[in-house]
Amino acid sequence: MTATPFDALFDRGREALLARSHPCQSAPCDGDSRWGLSVLLRPDTVTAACLDRLAAEAGAVAGKAHWPTGAGSSSHFTVRTLEPYRSQVPADDPALGRHGRAMRAAATGVPPVRLRLTGLTLTPGSVMACAEPVDGAAGRLADALGEDGRYETVKRDIWYANVLHFAAPLESEQAKTLIDWVAARRTLDRATTEARRVELAHWTFPAGRPLPRALLTVPLTG
Repeated sequence: MTATPFDALFDRGREALLARSHPCQSAPCDGDSRWGLSVLLRPDTVTAACLDRLAAEAGAVAGKAHWPTGAGSSSHFTVRTLEPYRSQVPADDPALGRHGRAMRAAATGVPPVRLRLTGLTLTPGSVMACAEPVDGAAGRLADALGEDGRYETVKRDIWYANVLHFAAPLESEQAKTLIDWVAARRTLDRATTEARRVELAHWTFPAGRPLPRALLTVPLTG
């Protein structure tokens, strides 16, 4: 079987956990490169429930200190992050208006985005649910963001939903148990999710954990 980018991520994640060198998340400060205004796809209710359950199971293995990013209130597929993190985004912010116009234009003519969940993988900083586009709608939406979608220096060439972000060191036995838990779920028989709307979201951090706040929602109708 041909190796995939998710296979390479699993190897890197396993090495980081065993070496106890994995990064630990914390709430960002203004100007941080991650968690800025983002264009998100939200999974349908069935997939959201699946991700929520996986986040709870992963948290039970890894410990309560970590971020259950796949929980129902925060589960998402990121299309693009558009700018560095800002704790405050006023309603009349010029960049917010530009991003909103770009997202509306990008969504024009795009049908609901369908993604098939294929299994879990590790990364150095998270447990991730892997996805495959069913058709070209996901790529069309991402490409159509144009200049507003080019903030990220590393090109997104895979689709995924993070289930758990590491927010504290894992003990050796915890790490080994989590690696085995993910390895047993590298392939999952899950239904295809259909995202019928796209969100421009501002990441907030109540209780120090991520929660997206939708600033603009646009339906995908094709």
